[in-house]
Amino acid sequence: MKTNNSPNAFVLAAWLVLSGSFSTLLAAEPAGGDFAALAEQFAGETRPVMKQFCLECHSTAKQEGELDLERFASLAEVRRGTKTWIKVAEMLDNGEMPPKDAKQPSAEQRRQLRRWVERYLNAEALANAGDPGPVVLRRLNNAEYNYTIHDLTGVDLNPTREFPADSAAGEGFTNTGNALVMSPALLTKYFDAGKEIARHAVLLPDGFRFSTSANRSDWSNDALARIRDFYREFTDAGGGMPVNLQGIKFDTNDGGRLPIEKYLAATIDVKAALSSAPAQPDAEDTENVNKTIAAVAKARGLNAKYLGILWTTLNDREPSLVLDAVRARWRAAKADDLVPLATEIGLWQKALWRFTSVGHIGKVGGPKAWQEPVLPLTSRQEIRLKLSAPPDQKDVSLFLVAGDAGDGNVNDFVVWQQPRLVAPGRHATSLRGLPALYRGFRKMTAAPGKMP
Repeated sequence: MKTNNSPNAFVLAAWLVLSGSFSTLLAAEPAGGDFAALAEQFAGETRPVMKQFCLECHSTAKQEGELDLERFASLAEVRRGTKTWIKVAEMLDNGEMPPKDAKQPSAEQRRQLRRWVERYLNAEALANAGDPGPVVLRRLNNAEYNYTIHDLTGVDLNPTREFPADSAAGEGFTNTGNALVMSPALLTKYFDAGKEIARHAVLLPDGFRFSTSANRSDWSNDALARIRDFYREFTDAGGGMPVNLQGIKFDTNDGGRLPIEKYLAATIDVKAALSSAPAQPDAEDTENVNKTIAAVAKARGLNAKYLGILWTTLNDREPSLVLDAVRARWRAAKADDLVPLATEIGLWQKALWRFTSVGHIGKVGGPKAWQEPVLPLTSRQEIRLKLSAPPDQKDVSLFLVAGDAGDGNVNDFVVWQQPRLVAPGRHATSLRGLPALYRGFRKMTAAPGKMP
């Protein structure tokens, strides 16, 4: 058997499935004997009773109550009007047919007619079991389309704001298939709505998301707001400096500063919790410390990761010119000593780091680091010192000393360049020439009648 795989064939098959016609074509009829017996009973018993008591009012000519029973001359005609026979069954059950002023069938004739209608309806239902009947090709109504786009994108875009209002069918619902028409003009609006939705897509390194705005600058501002919200959860908003830029006032270098005093107080809690806990084997010390740090951070609303880094740094035994003094003060600190300790750390932060605003964008358009290291060492330093001898001393001693900053003296070099004495109204005297100047001064003061 050859299969037609042309596009037209696929379109026809899809249309049949969507419209429900395909399921009707494949509906299996019950055994032929069932309808054969019904056809025989209809012709021999039911049709004569209808002709005697019903067709006088419900003939093709009169059709009282818009009901024509004369057209059902055979079972084939009956099967083409199943809805009519559902109505007949209801009228028989309610005693509406025949009317009270008309000639009435006997009780046996009434039972025979009602049993045949019931058997026929049951047989027809069995023959079409599983077939929903014709299914109208429908679209989403405006509300359903808005909700679907919101679920897919996560933002409220209201794409149907330019669509015509949905009409309600006879049932009063706007999502009935018969009421959901699709005109060429509405199809164009669907295409336009799809393009508008695509304009709100923001491409990301690992996928995409949707924004309420289609403006690129708004996308950047939204991303920066997300970053600032993340920092704001664990940091303070202080540290900013007011700036007036061409009439626009805002704070720079604002936000993202860790509340060091709160974290220092948390380390005291960790220390107290670990000291009161029963001794643990060495293999479990790290796990116990991590659990304690996580519990304290959660209780105080702090970031557990940074608290762990701070704890490790303060307990580290590696020598450090800056940290050794801070560690010594922290080990001996109590709750009342945390404010001056936090102040000292803050001074070191200002000396060693340069902070910018969270999410700051540089002049070239790329993001800049929020926290940038500053090298405190310099290759050249000018030193000025005012010399004044105490009243009870005649001589002043000056010592020039250089250290290695605690990291060893390998590749360290110090050159004292042009050390000199400067006095108002006099020429500068280099330290190298001071011995000769001193000797000349002594000679002049020793010679009688000579002024220095």
